[in-house]
Amino acid sequence: MKTQFFQLEPAFTAFFESLHLDHFAAWWNADIERVDEPNLTRGGRSEVGQLSIPVSGQRQTFYLKRQANYNCRTPGSPLRGIPVALREWQKINWLKKQGIQTLEVVCVGRESLSEDRAILATAALEQFSSFDIWLARSMPDRERAKGLRALGQLIGRLHAAGVKHGCLYAKHVYFSDHDSTELRLIDLEKCKRIFSRWGGLRDLDTLIRRSPSLTRDERRLLYTAYNEECPYPWSLDSLEQAVMRKMYAKEEVRDE
Repeated sequence: MKTQFFQLEPAFTAFFESLHLDHFAAWWNADIERVDEPNLTRGGRSEVGQLSIPVSGQRQTFYLKRQANYNCRTPGSPLRGIPVALREWQKINWLKKQGIQTLEVVCVGRESLSEDRAILATAALEQFSSFDIWLARSMPDRERAKGLRALGQLIGRLHAAGVKHGCLYAKHVYFSDHDSTELRLIDLEKCKRIFSRWGGLRDLDTLIRRSPSLTRDERRLLYTAYNEECPYPWSLDSLEQAVMRKMYAKEEVRDE
């Protein structure tokens, strides 16, 4: 991967050029509102913030990820590695080609001088809500079941594409506020290849464990929908038991 590049998505080029956000330094130095504390692992730094811009009397929000020496090794760059943000960008593009919707990238770039820096900007998911917020809403049973089926099928399609999310918390799945079958996946930094039916269990374990309000019937509904799309053969009972074993193993490690 190139160590020096900057790219605006064509649909946003004119808009950001009008704001003089048309080069790497402008995004790197942009005034953002941080959404959490910077991550200082991997020997570098990663931060995420909101960039809110007035448009026709309203404000349009973008999320900007900025990283310095925050790299991961890849087969193409086994020693120096590449910025984690750029690996996420690659995953977003690849998943969209598989028909799995994630985030809308508006800007990406890398500048490797005194530091290996990277930026990744995405449009906010307006009129979408995270799974935990969606679960807390009052809605007809039929609508709730429709959304859970859509979620199970989405995870099944992800695994059918040969990858797992790797960090599938409820806050990383978003539901449209107008259509419970329209979903988006976010935070794809830990997305990795899987090669067997066991490889995707972590996604199901993480999601179920972090969604304690789900009833057993609702979990089984999600598993059934998952089986419709996943290429690896499971019976409903065996899948449920496999996820439960993984959840119990996680709890035992935590209690030690």
